[in-house]
Amino acid sequence: FSAGILLILISIYDWIAVRKIKHMISLVKFQSESKIFAGLLIPYVKQEKKKVKRENAILGGGDIGFPLLFASSVMQEQTIWLGLLVSVFAAGSLFYLLYTAEKNKFYPAMPFLTVGCFLGYIVVRLIA
Repeated sequence: FSAGILLILISIYDWIAVRKIKHMISLVKFQSESKIFAGLLIPYVKQEKKKVKRENAILGGGDIGFPLLFASSVMQEQTIWLGLLVSVFAAGSLFYLLYTAEKNKFYPAMPFLTVGCFLGYIVVRLIA
C-alpha cells in the first residue's frame, strides 16, 4: 500500500516537474552538459526516409528505483517470480512510452511506469 501511494505521489511530482515547471528538463540538460547523470541514456536507432538516426532516451534514477521498490514489496508479499512479473509490466509500459514518444520532446516516465506497476499488480492478484 505504501509503495503504491509513493508511486502515485512521485508520478504527480514527475508530471508537474516535466510538463509544468520544467525543472527536470533543466536538470537533465545541466547534467548532460556536465557529463554527470544519475540515470540511464538509452541509445536507439530511428529510420526516417532512408536515413538512420541515432538518438538517446534519458531515464532518471528515480524512474528505475521507484518501480523496483514497488516490485520488491510485491516480492515480499507474494513470491520472487510474481514480483518479477510486476517489473515486466513496468518495462512494457516504458517500452510503450519510448515507442510512441515524439522526437525531441520530454516526457515524464513515472506516470507510465506507475500504470505498468499497477497493471502488473492486478495480474499478480489474479494469479495468486
